[in-house]
Amino acid sequence: MKIEIKSRWTGIVLFEVEAGSLKIALELGVKQDADLSGAYLKDADLRGADLIGADLSGAYLRSAELSGAVIKGADISNAERNIE
Repeated sequence: MKIEIKSRWTGIVLFEVEAGSLKIALELGVKQDADLSGAYLKDADLRGADLIGADLSGAYLRSAELSGAVIKGADISNAERNIE
């Protein structure tokens, strides 16, 4: 299926790919050095995702499931996420 990762502010498509899940699409975007800053990822199931080096600065991550995700070197500065 075609998956689009959109900007949380403008709604424009930041990255688009044929993939079986948002997690796989996001991993492919990271591997292709897509600029995913400001991505809208609310409620995304990203368990175990390989996000090494991802630029997710300013991303909307509220209610996103990130358990087991590898975020070494990822930029999540100014990302909005749940505060526990």
